[in-house]
Amino acid sequence: MSAAENLMTGGRTCAGFNMQSVSARIIRGGSSKGIYLWREDLPPEGEARDRVVLRVFGSPDRRQIDGLGGADKLTSKVAVMGPPTREDCDIDYHFGQVNTELPRVDWRANCGNLSAGAALYGALIGAGRIEGDRMRVAIHQVNTGRRLVAFVPMQDGHPAVEGDFSIGGVPGTGARLDVDFGDFAGSALGGAVLPTGNARDRITVPGIGPLEVSVVDMANLLIFVRAADIGMETAASIFDMQADTGLVGRLEAVRKAVSAHIGFITGPGAEEELRVSTNPLIFAVAPPCDYQATNNLAVSAPEHDLFARSLARYEFSKAYPGSGAAGTAVAAGIPGTLVHEAAGDIGQAGGRYDLRVGHPGGVLRVAAEVSAGAGGIRVAKALIGRTARLLMDGTAYYCP
Repeated sequence: MSAAENLMTGGRTCAGFNMQSVSARIIRGGSSKGIYLWREDLPPEGEARDRVVLRVFGSPDRRQIDGLGGADKLTSKVAVMGPPTREDCDIDYHFGQVNTELPRVDWRANCGNLSAGAALYGALIGAGRIEGDRMRVAIHQVNTGRRLVAFVPMQDGHPAVEGDFSIGGVPGTGARLDVDFGDFAGSALGGAVLPTGNARDRITVPGIGPLEVSVVDMANLLIFVRAADIGMETAASIFDMQADTGLVGRLEAVRKAVSAHIGFITGPGAEEELRVSTNPLIFAVAPPCDYQATNNLAVSAPEHDLFARSLARYEFSKAYPGSGAAGTAVAAGIPGTLVHEAAGDIGQAGGRYDLRVGHPGGVLRVAAEVSAGAGGIRVAKALIGRTARLLMDGTAYYCP
């Protein structure tokens, strides 16, 4: 083909361009964004797959300038999708948090926001069943082995895009889809919702001293502390909090101490593992208060039930983790937890209840249903409303 003919076709005849390639979709799920890859297009799970993922994202590099990563923990996420390996599910979803500073991918957690994107992905390929004007998609969350049930609104045979539902941390509005994490109680450690057996524990944190914490295993492994106990100024912006190295250091010290206390991440390599591992996430909580959200929206105390800020791997979240939202709502329904203390008597009338979380991007509402009996704490529902949108469908090129 001549140079002129090649130019007319956009150069697409040069298969491979001396590079490797993989089909990819970029989807915004909730307040996160991820690259969704098809399992059968990748090497088997392990080092070879990790190398491909790192190349596609351009990691390790904080700017991820030589890849498709978004240079932020909320946008450096991968979802490996595939045919279901559970009979009661429609599709598999395997989540990976791609590190920007180390050549590591953390496959040990789940992302609640990208779970919404996984639901959209399933609906895009017809992996689900139509129920009225929605598609019900049952998702095998491979990291945990648990089952997500999502409902994606449909229009003319495709996922609906336009709607009036808004979520903090995402401009504009969209069609609401619902994701229920009711099957995720104890999913991180494979045990009880309260791994220590207590609604709150008092542990000694180096550099801080004795501190009350609540450890909750729900959708991910979550640690809750009082904002006042770690010196957090609730009126400060999330950017000022991130710039406060003392505050970040204290939260990470709690994260490390609790991880060691429950035997989750220990030993001489704990420091690096905590820089890679999404779990545990730590949340500073307080009763409702007035503050300024990142989009210049003033959030008043009557608009939310709980003030919360999330941190993992030395970085505050600029919105709120979807899995963390599910776990926070469940914790609010368990008397004695620090979340219950800060949020008040939400959920104590029995049955389903709503929790409004005031986070850096605005206010997030979660529906939950929690009960306690002789068999322990039972979670029947932990449902969050999200929006999601397909941003790109094409081919990702990377250097081998």
